[in-house]
Amino acid sequence: MKYFLLIAGEDHYPSGDTGDWIECYETYEEAKNTITKITKEWPYGEYKINNRIYDWYCIVDLREWIY
Repeated sequence: MKYFLLIAGEDHYPSGDTGDWIECYETYEEAKNTITKITKEWPYGEYKINNRIYDWYCIVDLREWIY
């Protein structure tokens, strides 16, 4: 089962509905490995995911919501 949902966005606030959903993965590590940080400034950064640039991301363990 793919319980780890990767979401990401290009603005500070998330999009409505499922607009920020990228994909679900079987493990946290698999989801994390799809993300490449392309800037080093903290706390801000840019991340490349599936050839798109995002300002933020979050990996959600869906089991926390369904169990």
